[in-house]
Amino acid sequence: MSAAVVGLALLAVLIVLPSVFGMRDGISPRVAAGGHLVTLVGWGLLPAVWLACLGGTIGSWAAGIRVSGGGCLFGLDLGQWQLLGYLPAAGALGVLVLHAIRLAVAAQRAELRGLALARSVRQEVKGGSVWVVPSPQPAAYAGGLWRPRAVVTSSLLEPLNECERQAVCEHEVAHVRLGHPRVLLAAGAVAAAYGVLPPVRRAWDGLRRELEAAADDEAVRAVGAGPVLSALVRTALQASGTANAVVAFNHPEHLRYRIARLEGLRPNRRAPTAAAGSAVGVLAATMAWTACVLAGAHAAEIGVVVCLTAIAGVGLRPTWTWGRRLARRTERPAPQT
Repeated sequence: MSAAVVGLALLAVLIVLPSVFGMRDGISPRVAAGGHLVTLVGWGLLPAVWLACLGGTIGSWAAGIRVSGGGCLFGLDLGQWQLLGYLPAAGALGVLVLHAIRLAVAAQRAELRGLALARSVRQEVKGGSVWVVPSPQPAAYAGGLWRPRAVVTSSLLEPLNECERQAVCEHEVAHVRLGHPRVLLAAGAVAAAYGVLPPVRRAWDGLRRELEAAADDEAVRAVGAGPVLSALVRTALQASGTANAVVAFNHPEHLRYRIARLEGLRPNRRAPTAAAGSAVGVLAATMAWTACVLAGAHAAEIGVVVCLTAIAGVGLRPTWTWGRRLARRTERPAPQT
């Protein structure tokens, strides 16, 4: 039953972590987002691994068989009792996969394509490319599955001055450049599967907040804090007066947090960021190693390395970025009409 003890200890850490990142000032949004994403990855993977270990152990006990070694997912030749013990874990993973597929389909449907793409105007800004869609509905988002794009509508940009327009475009382009659409896709599946749990809700809310703040920081580097703050406030006011506006600027708590950061009230500090980054890295490696070893990857060192790279790499995605050149390669010219 040692696997159950390890699983419970790690779940206790996952319960506490979102609150820790939510209370501490001075942490870079990209590092804080990494902490929240690692938490969500843990909630997505470790419960299933823990259930598999627990179920396999109970199945072995019922069959009078002692499971050898520390792994519990690859002992499938021990009998049908062990296979039955893995059913709860398979169910947990199945729910997670179904939510991921549903969100992936929705993301693919939201991609700019066909006539909408042909009518859009592609504009170049410092951070990359943004597509301006003629529409009476104010909207600004970065989305898509295979080719994420930064999209804004003409009605959202129309009331803004030139600097504010550039700030909005730089913000949305930063989401694409930093890989946020796919990060939210993976994290959203976990939130949909385990969203009834308060720690998962806190981590999901914190991830979205920090990703918006990280995009703000990128826009500030391009145009300065003044235009980004002005565009944020004016766009939020515009969204508040429009029914069903698809704008990511109108979450009240997130808006207050972002305004405080843009006004310099919550600046990034090196010491808290370094400490938080180290903690996130250690936690990601620990959770990945535990999940891989419990799953049986300890049979070969290369298995642990591959497993660590896959899990920890996903969890730490918000802390690094593709180069601008690589981000631009994902764009295709708009069809000529």
